Amino acid sequence: MTPSVRGLMLGALGVLIFSLTMPVTKIALSGDLMSAWFVWAGRAVLAAFAGLAYLLLTKRKPPPRAAWWPLLGTTAGVVFGWPLLNTLALQWVSSSHSAVINGILPLATAVIGASLNRERLPAAFWVCAAVGTCLVCGYAWVHASGALHTPDALLLLGVLLGGLGYACGAIATKYISGPEVISWALLIGLPVTLPYMLYVSPVSLAAVPLTGWLAFVYLGLMSQWIGFFFWYRGLLMGGIAKVSQVQLLQLFLTLGFSALLLGEAIEPMMLFVAVATVALIIVGRRAKGGR
Repeated sequence: MTPSVRGLMLGALGVLIFSLTMPVTKIALSGDLMSAWFVWAGRAVLAAFAGLAYLLLTKRKPPPRAAWWPLLGTTAGVVFGWPLLNTLALQWVSSSHSAVINGILPLATAVIGASLNRERLPAAFWVCAAVGTCLVCGYAWVHASGALHTPDALLLLGVLLGGLGYACGAIATKYISGPEVISWALLIGLPVTLPYMLYVSPVSLAAVPLTGWLAFVYLGLMSQWIGFFFWYRGLLMGGIAKVSQVQLLQLFLTLGFSALLLGEAIEPMMLFVAVATVALIIVGRRAKGGR
């Protein structure tokens, strides 16, 4: 198995974990017992303590100087930017609507990653990536009935910051492992997330149902931490721009989980877009002239 194929497989596993994030966030927010601010800060704190335990148990050394700038970008994107803005937006929009807006995240990751990492990719790849992203954007526009509201603006800004975080995290894996990258990024943000979590914590923790706490734990340990183990390793092995296109599948996985867990409707058009998107990913992978 070539490193490129292995990278795609690891990236896909990370995407599978991430695809549950939005419907699980909706579950955590249900009943208004945990605020969006608490869910965001709390998941980051839970993941940060898990990361600290990992670093201590494995006796990892501090990152080299060259890793700190990409680590700061990772913290800005995947600890603060993307999760906070998406959690806020999910107070008003459905999980499926959030998923289609986030369909353009692969292009943001590819463009930012290729620029930062100086990747050279053929024009055919960029054409496939652009067409696939436009296809997803068109679906998102139809799904949103041709309107752009404040939640959509939050989601779009989250996409840009998420692309930055993914790309910077992949660059940081040149110096330290993927688990170290996300663990250090979370620890960098801990001086902000911990006190803020305590400030916005629910008045009655006991009032939160078990499903809410299970969703909270999943967001902290899986979405905010373990998923990145696979994702960053995949980006490093297969190339940021190419592996990032696997994220196009996350839209449809999230729609499926949204229907399964939340009862949200699945439109027939979604299946057409999914097939077309997968075809474009395959063509893009086979394009010659990559790095």
